[in-house]
Order: sequence, then structure tokens, then C-alpha cells
Amino acid sequence: MKLIEPTNFIEEEINKDLASGKAKEVITRFPPEPSGYWHIGHCKAITIDFETAKKYGGYTYLRMDDTNPAKEDGDFANSYLADLAWLGYKPKKLIYASEAYFDGMYEIAEQLIKNGDAYVDEQSAEEISATRGTLTTPGKESPYRNRPWQESLQIFRDMKAGKYADGSVVLRAKIDMAHPNINMRDPIIYRVLHAHHYRTGDKWCIYPMYDYAHPLEDAMEGVTFSLCDMSFEDHRPLYNWVLEKGWKKPYPPRQIEFAKLNLENVLLGKRHLKQLVNDKKVMGWDDPRFLTIVGMKRRGYTAQGIKDFIKSAGVTKADSVIPLSALDYHIRNDLNQIATRAMVVLDPLKVLITNYEGEEEVLIDNNPNDETAGQHKALFSKEIYIEKEDFSLNPPPKYNRLVVGGIVRLKGAYIIKCNKVVYGKNGEIDHLECEYVPNTKSGNDTSGIKCKGTIHFVSANNCFEITIRNFKNLIKDEYIDPIKAMSEGVTLDEMLTPNSMTESKALAENFLKKAKIEDKFQFMRKGYYCVDKDSTKDNMIFNYTISLKDGFKMPKPTK
Repeated sequence: MKLIEPTNFIEEEINKDLASGKAKEVITRFPPEPSGYWHIGHCKAITIDFETAKKYGGYTYLRMDDTNPAKEDGDFANSYLADLAWLGYKPKKLIYASEAYFDGMYEIAEQLIKNGDAYVDEQSAEEISATRGTLTTPGKESPYRNRPWQESLQIFRDMKAGKYADGSVVLRAKIDMAHPNINMRDPIIYRVLHAHHYRTGDKWCIYPMYDYAHPLEDAMEGVTFSLCDMSFEDHRPLYNWVLEKGWKKPYPPRQIEFAKLNLENVLLGKRHLKQLVNDKKVMGWDDPRFLTIVGMKRRGYTAQGIKDFIKSAGVTKADSVIPLSALDYHIRNDLNQIATRAMVVLDPLKVLITNYEGEEEVLIDNNPNDETAGQHKALFSKEIYIEKEDFSLNPPPKYNRLVVGGIVRLKGAYIIKCNKVVYGKNGEIDHLECEYVPNTKSGNDTSGIKCKGTIHFVSANNCFEITIRNFKNLIKDEYIDPIKAMSEGVTLDEMLTPNSMTESKALAENFLKKAKIEDKFQFMRKGYYCVDKDSTKDNMIFNYTISLKDGFKMPKPTK
């Protein structure tokens, strides 16, 4: 196989194995447990698995690692298929471990017993835990460790036949109770669990533990490189032991670990997200404040932006915490290329054009970055609405918007001059009286007037009311590492930003009535927004996605 120019340490290791003959091709897998929704951390692993294999002309399997029926659900598995397609990746094959590998893993377990490499232990979970030892003291051997293999085999078969209760017996690998790596101290590899499985029903009442199943599933699939996050590094000796004792075939898979994705002020732990969902602190797993894939999709993030962010972060072994603004940078960059432009007034101020009657069309570019995006028609009329912040009675220096006696250009339309402020009974501004300047229409301006400021607007004859959902970060800024904060005694409720979702009303161009769920728009001069799934014919809801710009500077990627 032709080697590539490596861009990270994983590719360097793959090149070495291919050059030495330890591997013949690059086959990877992504093996989620269907027990929750994917988040942006999973996106990193997905991207590394699929992109690495693709670079070498290989492929990737999607494997549902469904070895724990008590936690798993078919709905999660189905969501993974949709998420993967949305990210733009297509696996070589979808495999359910419960259907493809359970029989083979059971047969290998029997062989381990016959070879003296596994035994049935009848100690309780508490007794086993108490005898594992510590980092500085060895563990204590089980009284069942040296029972005849024939006895262990019969009990193991009786376990499979349903003759034992949950937790009463386990199958343990026989390795070394004094091993410096606690994971190698006779780990449990099978347990009794009478639970209905979402794929296999009640066929099985014993289930393999992940550390046993993981390497064998990789091997049975023909995976050559098992790419995992750094939490699996201490488990690699056990991964290799299972392959050495249970597989014994040429070209076993090799496990290589990389650092997890850590973002500032972002909560990713499945258990904590589930708590927020169950406590109804959010709208569900697809809440736009979550960095689950379904949440990011609903928020208006793009798959390309997410992948660009992950690639920019690089692949390393060293942990680091990345500012959330780095993700924003790539989402914003992609949206700028694809989002349709629209004029939406978030905080309306009425303007009457005193020297104008009727209405006329103005053309607005749908996307100046896309020559094929075309234009849409807006209206200019006697009554329009502008943003309140685009008018000032006491303008600050360099204020290039509307003031009394000043001029400003309306996007796609005319230059207008403010002549009068009309106040309401409450003493607040009710509306502005302005005049338009003839011969100044955009694209056909023959006036020679120079106007520094351009603002957007909507016509009263061409707008409708929409709902805006505004979002702040779910976690307060001071909690850069939420998991660490909780370990130090801070509660989840204490970390939550008050009123992190609010709703407001706005006026939008009528052409937005045709927008579909998940359609993405740049509201000119305001930010990026996406149509929410809660929208109805009478109440269109747009989620705030991200601002137009910020001060983040993209660093150079590292190896």
C-alpha cells in the first residue's frame, strides 16, 4: 500500500506498520454504545476514524457495540445512522455486535476456560472489588481462581442456560492479581444479566464486558487500527491480552489512542446531559444549547463547520481545552458561504417616508459569496421599519447611521433623510418622519451624493412577525471545566446560566414565510439564524445560531 505524508502521530504509526508488514491495509471502525445521543466529542472520533481510513484508500465500519441491554435503546441506534449521514460519512457496513459477534465471543470464552485463561468466580461484586488491591498494593487471588477448568466450563454453560441469578457468578480472565495495571488483575469478562435486548430479545442472559468484547469485535471485523480516546490507554494491555489469548491470528488490530475533545464552558458528559433532560431544564436532547449532534443541527450549525473545527484542532495525545470561540469561528465561516441573506428587524422603529406614495420592488442578493444564489425581491414603501439602534438622538463619534438632519442608505433602496422625531403619549419615540432622496436607488444612483452608512429595513407591506429564540451558553463563563467543578462540590444547578434561552419578536421579509425547518439565514448585520422544528404556519420560530463576527484568531494546527 502506498504511504501518505503524515499529518499527525496516528498516521506516522500507521505508516510504520504498513512499511514493516504488520498491517496490510487501513480499516477502522466507529463503535458507539447505543445508550445516548452523540455529541461533538463523538464527532472528533468519527472524523478521525473515517478521514484516516479514507486517506489510505481504506474504509470504516459502523458497529453498534450493544453489549449492555440495561442501558441501550434502538432509538439511539437509529439516531446514529441519521447523525452519521448528516455529517457526510457512509460506513462500509452497519454491524450490530449482538447479532454478529455474541456467538463467536462465547465460543472464545469457552476456549479461554479450557486453556486455563479464565475461571468462574462466585464471589459477590463487593468481595471482588475488595480484593483488587490498590495502585501500591497487589490484589488478592479469588478462592475460585484455581478450580478445575471443567467445573468452570460447566458453570459457564449453566450461566448461559439461565440457571444463575444476576450478580451471583461471573467469568474472570486469569492474568495476574499483582499486575501494576489494575485492569489486568483478573478482570471480569462475562456477567449474568437477565434483561431484554433491543435486538436479540431474550436469547442471551449473559453478556460480555466491554474490555473483552472490544478487541474481539475489532478482530472479527478485520479492523487493522482501533482508534480510541486516551481513556482507553490503560486498557490497552488487556486489549492486547484478549487478542493474544483469544484470537491468535495474523495481523491483529492495533489500538492507538488520541486526546479527547475538551471545550471551555461546555458540558458533554452523557449522565449530566441526561439529568438536565430528565429535570426538564432543557427542551430535550436536541436542545440548541446542547452540543449533541441533534442539538447543534437544530441550532443551525453545519456539518462542514464542525468537521473543519475538529480538523483544525489537530490530533494529539496531550489533553488541552479549546475555547468555544474556535468552534464558532468555523461554523461562522461555513455559514457565511451558504446562508441566504434576509432583512429582519429585531427591534423595530417605524419610519414614515413623507414624500413617497405607493411601493416599488428592490432586489437583494441572496448570497454575495455565491454567484448562483440569485436574488429575492423586497419592497420599499411609505411605511417601513428600521432597527431602533440605527437611529440616535445623541450619536457617539463615528456614528454612520440615522440622526435628525442626517442621511443613511436603505439596503437595496434609496437614501433617506430624517426630518422629525414624533413622540407618543408616553414620551417615547413613536416614529420618525423622513424623506427619500430621488435618483439614489441602489444600482441606479445618479445623484452623486456620498452616504457613509447603509442599514437594513422591512416594508410594512412586506413583513410578518416571527419569534426569535435567543441563546446564551448553558454553563456560566467562570466554569471552564464543568466536570472538574462538580468534582470540587459545585452542583450542576449552580453552573447553569440563568435565562439561557429567551424569546423575542421581530419583523421579517415575507419571503421567509417559505423557509423550511433547518433552513439557514444571515439576518443582515445581526447574525445567523435557523428555522426551528417548533415552527408553525402561524408562528415561525428562528433559532439564533451565532453572531456575525468575533475576535477569535485561528491558530496553526499542531501534529
